[in-house]
Amino acid sequence: MILKPFLSNQPFVLLLLLPVMAGFFLLNFFFPYHILFDAIDLGLWGKTHLLSAWWIPMISMTIVGLNALQINNLFNRHEFLERNNYGPSLFYVVLMSFSHSFYQPDGLLLVHVCWLQVIRILFQIRAGDDNRKQIVNAAFFVGLGATFHPPSAGLLIIFWFAVWALKSFNFREWALSIIAFSVPLVNALMYWWFSGHHIDLRILRNTTLIQHEAIVYYTSSGIVLILFLLSIIGIQIRVKKSSIRYKKLNRALMWVLVGGVLMGVADLVFYQQLEWFNFMFISLSFFFTFAFIHKFWQQVATIFFYATIALAVVKFFLSADLLN
Repeated sequence: MILKPFLSNQPFVLLLLLPVMAGFFLLNFFFPYHILFDAIDLGLWGKTHLLSAWWIPMISMTIVGLNALQINNLFNRHEFLERNNYGPSLFYVVLMSFSHSFYQPDGLLLVHVCWLQVIRILFQIRAGDDNRKQIVNAAFFVGLGATFHPPSAGLLIIFWFAVWALKSFNFREWALSIIAFSVPLVNALMYWWFSGHHIDLRILRNTTLIQHEAIVYYTSSGIVLILFLLSIIGIQIRVKKSSIRYKKLNRALMWVLVGGVLMGVADLVFYQQLEWFNFMFISLSFFFTFAFIHKFWQQVATIFFYATIALAVVKFFLSADLLN
């Protein structure tokens, strides 16, 4: 089955991501569940019609694939497990297949790109070292992500907590992070203003309405929650024989997950939408791997993972039946 090779120490399995992603795109092409929009909202950079062509999903697939590879690279480089493991890349692709961003590039997908750079830089921070460069660079990417999706500006607070999970508070670094965060945001706001728009709270409004079948949403949420609970069991096992460094990285990622939860809740409360929850998929891709390190719980997690894949496929046919 497809899961077992990814949990091995064989890097060639990453090539299997291509047919997996292609399969989801073909399913959406023949049985449209995620409808492509004529115009995509890129936050402060305005709307564009350039991302509505039939070949645009190829760009989205490339971005998702590169994100998956970077997640896996970070996972192995920083030794989250004792041996290399390629599960995180598969988990990211499967989770993202539930999101509209998987099939058409949008501001949220670009936030993923920016925050993967944030995490990459955060993992370079070490207590006792001069980390001003890393914090400035990471905060810049937080601000850059906010230009594509203004509500994600609130993740700056999450960024601070992630930094403090890795090192103690330093006022100078905190002040520099605010400046670095502001640089791309101020430039984007100027572009927005010169483009004839007003600068007010309306820029936080989500104008892309994405519909989800309720049965798919609730079922997938339940399965993901169970996998996360199983991951916690594996994380606790790993923590018992891990270094202090690993524990700090784990706490930083947990803060990123909290940021995803808060974004999703805000989307649900203010816009009755669910798409912002996909920011959680970055952290969950790291954590899900730990659900498979215990011999007994691995079998349980495997069942729920294949249930996730089955739902990711069935939703296309379910949608087609409902539409007809």
